Amino acid sequence: MKRTLFALFFLFLTSLSHAKDSDGDTFLILFDKSELKQLRTSPAYIELSLLNLFKTKSYSGNSDAAIIVKVPKGNIDECQLGDMFIRINNKTIVPLQEVALKIINLDESKNTYQHLLMAFDDKNQKNKKNKPLKTAPSP
Repeated sequence: MKRTLFALFFLFLTSLSHAKDSDGDTFLILFDKSELKQLRTSPAYIELSLLNLFKTKSYSGNSDAAIIVKVPKGNIDECQLGDMFIRINNKTIVPLQEVALKIINLDESKNTYQHLLMAFDDKNQKNKKNKPLKTAPSP
């Protein structure tokens, strides 16, 4: 029962937090830091190529380098985003998919996670209904 309430509360909070962002898809573009170093570029420099078209935010630090890109709803998918040409340094322009380690649609991933969570909860509830309650032996 606690898990069900927690799942419903979590779904309620996520729906509230994403209600204002429902007008577009969000993509996470991951990069290999060693490859970026070899190409003499950074996520911030790559972000400049996408900044004119979409809302973007680049991240780098101790973990993998990444760019979050928000695009209009239904206008573009991972493959089309990967086919876009970006400038990685002053002289080189390549498709994004050649530099990116992975391009992930966060909205699709969120929906998949919610469906898996609901299926898991349903399975647990069915198992609890089918198992008889064990009573403690009385002394």
